[in-house]
Amino acid sequence: MEIAQSACWSALSKDDLKPLAGKYGKVYEAVPRARIQTPTAPDEPGIRSNDCRVVWNGDDGSGGFLLDVQVYPAWDGVDADRARDVEKHRPVADLDFGPGAVGLASGDESHRIRLYVRCDFQVPTSDKPDTKAPPYVRVDVGGDPIKGASPAGARQAYAGAALKIARVAAAEYRCTNQVQLPAAAPAVPELPKEKADG
Repeated sequence: MEIAQSACWSALSKDDLKPLAGKYGKVYEAVPRARIQTPTAPDEPGIRSNDCRVVWNGDDGSGGFLLDVQVYPAWDGVDADRARDVEKHRPVADLDFGPGAVGLASGDESHRIRLYVRCDFQVPTSDKPDTKAPPYVRVDVGGDPIKGASPAGARQAYAGAALKIARVAAAEYRCTNQVQLPAAAPAVPELPKEKADG
């Protein structure tokens, strides 16, 4: 097994990626970027991005996205995201990330973990003079089910990855409040699979 030493804005180590991978193959970040793109940072596509994809290619020709990560301001809010899951018949569970964050686990196919970090930041007035920054930055982590990887281990690894990426995101967003995040991610419950429509 060949695993990248780091991924996703250098927030994740080889040990963070290992529980997600199959037994044999290669793990690498599809398009590495050094920094997270934020509303207050210059648009530098070669350096910054809002998403990170880590690919697994198995020796048997199988493969998939080990990780699919997105980091954005939570413009719609936590409740709106939760309501969308319910609307799409996806089971959802709250995760306790402490007083400075809100966590949601989704029963969709990619077992997404969404971590909302309380972050006070400024929206540039030149772009949208009437826009107020949302109170949270959202770190959204999921991935494809990988042959040979434990589903329970993957869910927990997603939560751990979300927490580590949230620490990097808080620094990139230059939150003016004191960001409160726990030392470790909470246990992620097993959720029933997403119900099919109809």
